[in-house]
Amino acid sequence: MLDRFLKYVLIESQSIDDPDPNSFPMTEGQRTIAQQIYDEIRSFGGGVEVKMSEDYYVYAKVPSNMKKKVPSVMFMAHLDVTPEANGKGIKPQVHLNYSGGPIALGNGLVLSPDSKQGRHLRDLVGKTIVTSDGNTLLGADCKTGCAILVTLIEQMVNEGKRFEHGDVYFCFSQNEDVGKAAMRMDMNMFDKVPDMLFDIDGDEYGTFSVANFTAEGGSYLFKGNLAHPSNGKKDGYADARTAMAYFLGQLPPEVHPSHSEGQQGYIHCYAIDQLPNQQDVRLRFRVRYFDKEDGARYARYLDNALGKTREAFPLVAIEKEAFGRQYDNIAYSMHPRSVEVVSVAALKTGIEMKPVEIRAGTTAAMMVAHGMPGGPCLYSGQNAAHSVYEWCCIEELVELTGLCKEIVSQIANQK
Repeated sequence: MLDRFLKYVLIESQSIDDPDPNSFPMTEGQRTIAQQIYDEIRSFGGGVEVKMSEDYYVYAKVPSNMKKKVPSVMFMAHLDVTPEANGKGIKPQVHLNYSGGPIALGNGLVLSPDSKQGRHLRDLVGKTIVTSDGNTLLGADCKTGCAILVTLIEQMVNEGKRFEHGDVYFCFSQNEDVGKAAMRMDMNMFDKVPDMLFDIDGDEYGTFSVANFTAEGGSYLFKGNLAHPSNGKKDGYADARTAMAYFLGQLPPEVHPSHSEGQQGYIHCYAIDQLPNQQDVRLRFRVRYFDKEDGARYARYLDNALGKTREAFPLVAIEKEAFGRQYDNIAYSMHPRSVEVVSVAALKTGIEMKPVEIRAGTTAAMMVAHGMPGGPCLYSGQNAAHSVYEWCCIEELVELTGLCKEIVSQIANQK
């Protein structure tokens, strides 16, 4: 498991956060890891069917070895890593027989069990911990899930008929960390739509999701016209930056993420881009909510801010660029026995796994937004995701592989 995980994280597969909601950029690292995993699964033999799409998704199927018909299941992980932290020149550090104290990452940074990022370390004394060197992310999101699922396929092939199972499908997706994992997902790559679905990409120890945010994203383009301010009115000075600031000031502070917790949503301007012409400015937004009424209310806030800004700064042309649904609540389409299956499997394997509602999105949630079925997202062993503090425990990845295997067994033995 350690060798496999290290091999994956050394591949720089960062995705690109293109503000165009219809674009689907692909980096060389994303292509490389797709080819790596495709070749690896092919090498297992054993009747595994594996395909790679033109968008570098990898699909696999381990056919049923049972005579009776049982529900099929699909597991998912994603191949890309986030562009939100440096991902160039990743140098994983392996800490054998972890002592329980702070871990010096390098670059002057320390991962402490007393910190939010490292609190789960307290439970892992004596285990094998992998971190970055403090200069980059590690890529545990979601290389842990990839390592778990490829290992699961290998184990199922090696055990053959000794391990009875129905049809088990796998999908390794792209561009999840920029909200587009379902955009090019093609269920036609399979011979049918699987009955149950599990996403191996969670970052909260001992949990699996049963509900999540609905997420929308989009942008506003403020088009300016530079002129000397002394003759601003005469020369049609359109100050896009001031108009942009006025727009943001119209949004109620209580809908900012800093006021949001539990099932409260938010409106978040997460990027302000000065365009190369030095006249135009783009604001990029995330909108998140559990309750559909909150979603409608947030839309009214944004529309109101747009109207007031156009009235206050008539010389600035403001374009509302395409807002799109990035992911939706898995609770809308999750298989009714999903929670039971995970809970029983966790009990059988002795792994803590409690159902939670998460303030985030998953590949499964993105699938729901595209009219496909959703399902729970299980803790995958990744910690402190999207940061240079990212880390994982190799023994946990082994245990989580066993959990996924027990989920397959539970489904195969359902009456």
